[in-house]
Amino acid sequence: MSSVLALVWGVMVSLGADVSAPALPSSLPPVRRLEVGTDAKGAPQEVRIAPGRATTFIFDARILPEQLILDGRERFQRLGLSEDHLVLVPSGSFRDGERLRMEVRFQGGGAPERGLFQLVVDLSRSEPQVEVYRRVRPAESYRQEVEELRARLARLESEPRSACPSSASLEDAMDVLVSSVSTADDLSIGKLGGAAAGTHPELAVLSARHLSLKRQWLSVRLMMRAHGDTAGWVATGGTLTSTSGHTLVLMPPRQSSPLRADRDEAVTVMASDLKGAPMGRYVLRLWDARGRAVTLEGVPLY
Repeated sequence: MSSVLALVWGVMVSLGADVSAPALPSSLPPVRRLEVGTDAKGAPQEVRIAPGRATTFIFDARILPEQLILDGRERFQRLGLSEDHLVLVPSGSFRDGERLRMEVRFQGGGAPERGLFQLVVDLSRSEPQVEVYRRVRPAESYRQEVEELRARLARLESEPRSACPSSASLEDAMDVLVSSVSTADDLSIGKLGGAAAGTHPELAVLSARHLSLKRQWLSVRLMMRAHGDTAGWVATGGTLTSTSGHTLVLMPPRQSSPLRADRDEAVTVMASDLKGAPMGRYVLRLWDARGRAVTLEGVPLY
């Protein structure tokens, strides 16, 4: 019943807009069908909109209305939104050729988790109705990808370790992890904004990112520099400690090169087998052979 009312309301909006809108050529089909795939890196799908004309999006899967992202939202003459449809009526303030980013997020998890669209303002034509179909990825494909990820990580870990492995090996490891984030629900990635402080004043953490597979492993990558007598610093060990005092011992750190003052260097650490570890925020501590340490607060473990 709610879907019928939503469609009727959308048609009424379209009819109401027609009263004041100029007639437009019918070169575009009255109904357009789009598929939203699992490639989060794909280009947004373009949809034509016109001032005074309603464009109605109808979704075959429920969306999260409160998480709609729409450029220039306040400039739309009308905006109707529910869990299964979206009606847009642009105002006359839009210029021909303007491009607006729109993003919707789907309910219930799974992939794709969002739909990306590029709204293109076209004064001569618009698309009155767009039906969006979500092409859901089968659960089996998730399991297969996670198994492939584990196998590649195992191969990387079996390589001879050194304090400063090749940059190619380090980048390969991070690429494997990052490439899987957009497709597996249990994978998460983010920047760390926690406070960083070195026991030696000339050690600096410039930025940090975390990547994790829920309750299995966690990786943190720091970009660092060293000044003065800390130049040449190489991480040799590290721990993660929770607010309750629980400590996780990390695998031997991987580092692109000894730290320098004139160039950022990457230091990557990883903890595995996290099934029994308490969830929450941790403090990362890294040190070199001389005990000169750096700490980073706010590392999430979920």
